[in-house]
Amino acid sequence: MNKVLVTIKVLRLNEEFEVFLPVNKKIVDIICMLVKSLNELTNGVFPLTYNNLLYDIDQNVFYDPSLSLKDAGINNGKKLILI
Repeated sequence: MNKVLVTIKVLRLNEEFEVFLPVNKKIVDIICMLVKSLNELTNGVFPLTYNNLLYDIDQNVFYDPSLSLKDAGINNGKKLILI
Protein backbone atom coordinates (compact mmCIF):
# COMPACT_ATOMS: atom_id res chain seq x y z
CA MET A 1 0.00 0.00 0.00
CA ASN A 2 1.35 3.42 -0.85
CA LYS A 3 -0.66 5.45 1.67
CA VAL A 4 -1.12 5.37 5.43
CA LEU A 5 -4.11 6.50 7.48
CA VAL A 6 -3.11 8.75 10.39
CA THR A 7 -4.88 11.04 12.83
CA ILE A 8 -3.58 14.58 12.90
CA LYS A 9 -4.48 16.96 15.69
CA VAL A 10 -4.23 20.61 14.69
CA LEU A 11 -3.59 22.65 17.82
CA ARG A 12 -4.43 26.03 16.26
CA LEU A 13 -7.89 24.79 15.34
CA ASN A 14 -8.37 22.42 18.29
CA GLU A 15 -9.56 19.75 15.84
CA GLU A 16 -8.51 16.29 14.70
CA PHE A 17 -8.53 14.93 11.16
CA GLU A 18 -8.01 11.46 9.76
CA VAL A 19 -6.03 11.67 6.54
CA PHE A 20 -4.35 9.35 4.07
CA LEU A 21 -0.74 10.33 3.46
CA PRO A 22 1.55 9.03 0.69
CA VAL A 23 4.46 7.08 2.20
CA ASN A 24 6.97 8.09 -0.47
CA LYS A 25 6.63 11.87 0.15
CA LYS A 26 8.97 13.78 2.44
CA ILE A 27 7.55 15.11 5.68
CA VAL A 28 8.27 18.68 4.59
CA ASP A 29 6.06 18.14 1.52
CA ILE A 30 3.34 16.57 3.67
CA ILE A 31 3.39 19.57 6.01
CA CYS A 32 3.07 21.97 3.06
CA MET A 33 0.15 19.96 1.69
CA LEU A 34 -1.59 19.93 5.09
CA VAL A 35 -1.07 23.66 5.65
CA LYS A 36 -2.47 24.54 2.21
CA SER A 37 -5.48 22.26 2.74
CA LEU A 38 -6.19 23.63 6.21
CA ASN A 39 -5.92 27.20 4.93
CA GLU A 40 -8.47 26.45 2.21
CA LEU A 41 -10.82 24.54 4.52
CA THR A 42 -10.85 27.37 7.06
CA ASN A 43 -11.11 30.20 4.51
CA GLY A 44 -7.79 31.65 5.61
CA VAL A 45 -8.20 31.26 9.38
CA PHE A 46 -5.33 28.76 9.43
CA PRO A 47 -2.28 30.78 8.32
CA LEU A 48 -0.10 29.83 5.36
CA THR A 49 3.12 29.40 7.32
CA TYR A 50 5.56 26.65 6.55
CA ASN A 51 7.53 26.48 9.79
CA ASN A 52 5.19 23.81 11.16
CA LEU A 53 6.39 20.45 12.49
CA LEU A 54 4.87 17.00 12.92
CA TYR A 55 5.04 15.57 16.42
CA ASP A 56 4.43 11.92 17.32
CA ILE A 57 2.22 11.70 20.42
CA ASP A 58 3.16 8.11 21.30
CA GLN A 59 6.93 8.38 20.83
CA ASN A 60 7.31 12.00 22.00
CA VAL A 61 9.46 13.00 19.02
CA PHE A 62 9.44 15.63 16.31
CA TYR A 63 9.94 14.15 12.85
CA ASP A 64 12.85 15.28 10.70
CA PRO A 65 11.26 17.16 7.76
CA SER A 66 13.82 15.74 5.31
CA LEU A 67 12.70 12.13 5.89
CA SER A 68 10.01 10.37 3.93
CA LEU A 69 7.04 9.00 5.85
CA LYS A 70 8.32 5.49 5.20
CA ASP A 71 11.82 6.28 6.51
CA ALA A 72 10.37 8.01 9.57
CA GLY A 73 8.40 4.88 10.44
CA ILE A 74 4.98 6.52 10.17
CA ASN A 75 2.40 3.81 9.62
CA ASN A 76 -1.36 3.26 9.86
CA GLY A 77 -2.94 4.41 13.10
CA LYS A 78 -0.25 6.92 14.10
CA LYS A 79 -1.43 9.94 16.07
CA LEU A 80 0.38 13.10 15.12
CA ILE A 81 0.17 16.76 16.10
CA LEU A 82 0.70 19.53 13.59
CA ILE A 83 2.51 22.28 15.48
